[in-house]
Parts: sequence; structure tokens; C-alpha cells
Amino acid sequence: MGKVDEALLKRIADHQMLHGSFRRDLGVLNGKMGIVLFFFHYARYTGRVLYEDFAGEMLEEVIQELHSDLPIRFSDGLCGIGWGVEYLIQNAFIAGDSDEILEDLDQKIMEWDPRRATDLSFESGLEGVACYASSRLKSTVRNRMPFDQVYLSELEMAVQQKGLRMRLELDDVFVRVIDIGNIEEEVSWKYGLKMIAL
Repeated sequence: MGKVDEALLKRIADHQMLHGSFRRDLGVLNGKMGIVLFFFHYARYTGRVLYEDFAGEMLEEVIQELHSDLPIRFSDGLCGIGWGVEYLIQNAFIAGDSDEILEDLDQKIMEWDPRRATDLSFESGLEGVACYASSRLKSTVRNRMPFDQVYLSELEMAVQQKGLRMRLELDDVFVRVIDIGNIEEEVSWKYGLKMIAL
């Protein structure tokens, strides 16, 4: 993207600090989890603990606001939020055992039957669930398998039958997260991430 506009980046951070907590959407594509990703990257970019602390507080908000009625979609639901947590752990933004942190979420995902999926999209369908499952299987710390073997077999079979890819790298999914949706807004966290993380 060329030379980084530091003033614009600071304006994005200031705007998101003021307004980010008021978002209702918890998701990774347009909600709080996406803002969390921005602030952890921005903290690493600037070396300022203030932004890391803010990212941690907002991540706590996301986790506290999770509920069983949240959809499993990648865009604004459990798969995207879970993927975000896995991304943060695997990239050493936070420490933790994703098997422990995401155990309930993994169980909720297994209630969804991939063989009957008609929505194949990344944002709200089978591809998004596959991206989440793939990230969990690549976890660097393994205390237990996140999904039982039957579910994994069904998911892999459904993905193959629909012509999708099951194994996607975290960085490839990260680029998709940034590229999908509205980044025209000058103070968008996605615009900021494009400047510092791609």
C-alpha cells in the first residue's frame, strides 16, 4: 500500500477507541472482533501498551457478550470470533490455550450439520465454518481434538462435494477478513489494518 500515513492511522485508532465499544456487532468482519484485531496489530506496530490494553479489554467485552443464540456464521457469529481468538493466539498477540478457551464454541459448531448446508459462502455458510475448523486443527497447542472425528469427516466430505477448500492458512483468511465489506470509510479499522498488516 506504500508509505504509511501515520496521522491517518492515529485518527483511525482514536475514532475506534471512541466508538468501537458501542458497536452491537461482535463479529470479525464488521464488528468488535475485527476492531480487536486492528488494535493488537496497531499495538505491535507502535510499540504502545495503551493499544494492547485496549485490545485486551475489547476482547474481554466480546467474550462476555457471547451467547448461545449467536449465529455460527463467520461474518458476525461464532466461527469468526473463534477464528479471531485462534489467530491472536497463533500470532502471539495473546497467550492461552485455545482448546480450553474455545471448547464451548467448538461444541456449538458441531451442532450444525455441514452435509445439509445450502449456503456455501465464506461469510455465512460452509466455507466460513471450514475456515474456522481448519484454524482450530492447526492450533500450535493441542490438548484435545477440537472436533470429534465423525464431525470432521462429515465437514471434509461436504467441503469436497461442494468444491471448496478445507485447509486455509490463517494469513489467507486474515486477508479475506480485511478485504470483505466496506473499507471506504476513512476511519475504518480495515483500512488501518491494510496499511500496517498487509
